[in-house]
Amino acid sequence: MRTSLNEIKQVEKYLFNQLTTEESLLFEARMLTNPMLRLNVRVQEKIYSVLRFYHRKKLKEEFEHIHENLFKDPMKKDFQKSIYQLFKS
Repeated sequence: MRTSLNEIKQVEKYLFNQLTTEESLLFEARMLTNPMLRLNVRVQEKIYSVLRFYHRKKLKEEFEHIHENLFKDPMKKDFQKSIYQLFKS
């Protein structure tokens, strides 16, 4: 069974706390009576979790690349010294 786009949007609003209290209660009641909706919510939560992990990994790689460029290049010694001075005790 294919999940409708409207349901995906509704799940997203629920997961990101963008529903009113009444809408949220109604959605939770629907989840209690609809096992497929509960499954779709869990799957969508997992997808967001994987996306956050992937994004953090990519950011870490970018920062490591920037760090290498800034702190291993002999031409940037002045910059390196100024940064080290900021963190000196």
